[in-house]
Amino acid sequence: MKINQNTRIIGQKVILVPYRKHHVAKYHEWMSVKEIQELTASEPLSLEEEYEMQAKWQNDSDKLTFIVLRKDLFDASNSADIQTKEIESMIGDVNCFISVDFDEENKYLGELEIMIVDKNNRGLGYGSESIRLLINYCTSLLRDPKINEFVVKITEGNEASVKMFKKLGFQFSKKISAFNQIELKINVDQCLELSLAKNFFIDSNYLI
Repeated sequence: MKINQNTRIIGQKVILVPYRKHHVAKYHEWMSVKEIQELTASEPLSLEEEYEMQAKWQNDSDKLTFIVLRKDLFDASNSADIQTKEIESMIGDVNCFISVDFDEENKYLGELEIMIVDKNNRGLGYGSESIRLLINYCTSLLRDPKINEFVVKITEGNEASVKMFKKLGFQFSKKISAFNQIELKINVDQCLELSLAKNFFIDSNYLI
């Protein structure tokens, strides 16, 4: 999405950076793993198609995409090259797809997606903080359209993800049997009440 193409968000455990061309090769490696394809309900793409998708997402008007970096790895890197530091510390991605609610025409939904690739990086708070930071970014800076409610669709059996979102305040909405998924939702007002993100910094001039 153009609005975040020069924005990074710095939290306590993670740094969110816009998905750029230098991230694609590693991202393509991730999406070649069968477990990741199943967890994200994704079809494998060729490397060329992955580059095309990155360019499309960067210019989309309805999808925010950030790469998740482990802050400790980024800070500890000995490389003087920022792109190399980012690639070394990549652990996943976090997205928000914005759409009109089918049931209420004047209501906008933000569909969230989070992927932490390596099992060794799961359960350590990286995914949770990434979602918190993205929610805060959306509620603080997105004005047109303004999101009214956040939703997640999780593959049945992914109990760790369900548990994480429920801990953040999301509640069960419905079961989507056709896609073997369950849907959880949270209203923006509840997000604000819960103060879902603290101790972070938004850098809107992140040019590399």
